Amino acid sequence: MEKSLNITAISGWALPAEWFHGQIEKYFPDAKINVLYPSDPGDTQEAERLLSYTRADIYLGYSLGSLWLMTHRKLLPPASTKVVLAPILAFTCERDRGGKTPTTKLKYLMRQLKRNPDDPSPLREFYLNCGIQVSDAWQNKIPENGILLKGLEFLQTAPVPDINGLEAIALVGEEDNLLDLEKLKIHLPQLEIIPDAGHAPELLLHRLAEILKLAPNG
Repeated sequence: MEKSLNITAISGWALPAEWFHGQIEKYFPDAKINVLYPSDPGDTQEAERLLSYTRADIYLGYSLGSLWLMTHRKLLPPASTKVVLAPILAFTCERDRGGKTPTTKLKYLMRQLKRNPDDPSPLREFYLNCGIQVSDAWQNKIPENGILLKGLEFLQTAPVPDINGLEAIALVGEEDNLLDLEKLKIHLPQLEIIPDAGHAPELLLHRLAEILKLAPNG
């Protein structure tokens, strides 16, 4: 009997871990899946603690989770497969690493969350812009406001990760509204652009499943 595949995934901003677990499970139904949502993405000690709970065959970071994965990649087992979906090297356009969001827009979102923490409209607008469908049933699973703000601070201030020698499967949607694909591909030459896909993870996960099935030990 083949050993069950172990996947540790890091979710994107404001996306409940349970929701992302369900998305991955659609394409890897036989895998053991552990989804992380860091409370403070820039905290190395938290990263060490989260990663100590399990050893995985595949480490998968999506959107903000991809930046987390690349930032803390020295903590990952060398032999594991690394995957970055909708990869972020630097979120804001001013940093010129493939992000398309102006700093002013990011700061505006942070002010909205601080002033009206119970107002769901900023998150709904974000989901709509990403092409992500998160039903009202997940509302209580969204991380609390302080954690969301730490995530945005990480996106604003995290140093561009050192990706020299990074061996990772990198996938991005052709219609991604948050990422400049030409600039991103300069830094991630292995980046594969998925037709008709946006920032949402479904089509990226579908392509990942295809790639891993083609791998010798997939």
